[in-house]
Amino acid sequence: MAIHPVCCFGNPATAQVVTVGLNPSHSEFAPNRQWPSQMDHTQLATRCRDYFKNSVLPHAWFKPWSKSLQHLGLSYEGGEAVHADLSPRPTRYVSELKEAWEQDLFLEMVERDLWTFFGTLELCLNAKLVLLAGTVTGRFYANEFLQRFAPHHGYSLDGAFKRLDQPRSGKTAFHVLSGGHRKLTVFFCSCSPSARDPSLLPLRIKQNAAHLTI
Repeated sequence: MAIHPVCCFGNPATAQVVTVGLNPSHSEFAPNRQWPSQMDHTQLATRCRDYFKNSVLPHAWFKPWSKSLQHLGLSYEGGEAVHADLSPRPTRYVSELKEAWEQDLFLEMVERDLWTFFGTLELCLNAKLVLLAGTVTGRFYANEFLQRFAPHHGYSLDGAFKRLDQPRSGKTAFHVLSGGHRKLTVFFCSCSPSARDPSLLPLRIKQNAAHLTI
């Protein structure tokens, strides 16, 4: 299986919205997905930019995100949205990391790789909205992780979030991501496409669509 680091899926130059997850799955690189075993940086960048326009269909993981974007009248295929991850490294599923040391090592990896996320975000010059979902191991929700570690990269994620105030599944919050000489509205949902109930992500975005208009 050929595996490559992926900083984004879609075209950052045209995107108005950036969806954000944890990291690519190794299943993205299954043989039927036709990733070449060898790619130079230009070939990799082109494959990533044209990910939603390739003859190979997008990974099924993107379906909840695509449905979420429909509630905002946007799409990856149309170039209005791009997906980025906190880490570009494809790994085993986080749910498979049972030992504490494995989770600690994974958390350290994402922390060290976070510079690539902010570097990719700086390519999204037309972006006005960030949709952030999921967790970073069981220790942090993705927004909590960014609130703690974004300042190491010249960014801050502002806005209160108290997880105990929302006992339900699919917790949500609005934030402002500041850095790189701009401010971006961030909508967070604790359920990602990898959640037990992936329908909660598009549902929460639908419920808040009126506040997410670009």
